[in-house]
Amino acid sequence: MRYFAYIAEQSFKTGPAGERLFYTNGSWSRPYVIPDAQTEQRIFRKQLWSLRIMLGGLIVAMPVLFIGFPQVTGDARYFFAFFVAVAALFWLAFRMILRPELKRLERAPAKMSQRSFYRQMADKHSYRALLLGFGASVLFVLTGAWALAAGEMPKLIAIFTMAFFAVCSLAWGYALALKRSSRQA
Repeated sequence: MRYFAYIAEQSFKTGPAGERLFYTNGSWSRPYVIPDAQTEQRIFRKQLWSLRIMLGGLIVAMPVLFIGFPQVTGDARYFFAFFVAVAALFWLAFRMILRPELKRLERAPAKMSQRSFYRQMADKHSYRALLLGFGASVLFVLTGAWALAAGEMPKLIAIFTMAFFAVCSLAWGYALALKRSSRQA
């Protein structure tokens, strides 16, 4: 179960003045300022359980869905309908589980710089873990390219997969470059 804790931990950063911050939508969102350790623990537990239920359920359900209903991966309309439904479910769960807690918190005046955000990601992970994340993302891009070239997947699904994992590759690669630069300094 450490996998879900690892994902939940990525939402928490330390701001320039030493304040703890909670990001709901990655580096491009404006974070919430966490006033104390108890609040951080409460939010972390809620974030962790929501990830365990939602993401865990998605991981278990996807193979069953794809085997039982192959049209989901064979027809872009079904794939994107599935994608939108899952995104809406995640949004609704977030609103129900975390929103009441976050309504009581202040928003930071500005978001953290991309460099600072990914520097903390780099500091938190080993070089090997960052390389693994980067490599896995690149592998998914290549798999999407292969599926597109071989005609194994509808064009829109393959392009979406490649684009999504290309963005993931950029994030992991940037954190890896920051880690590497700090090792050389």
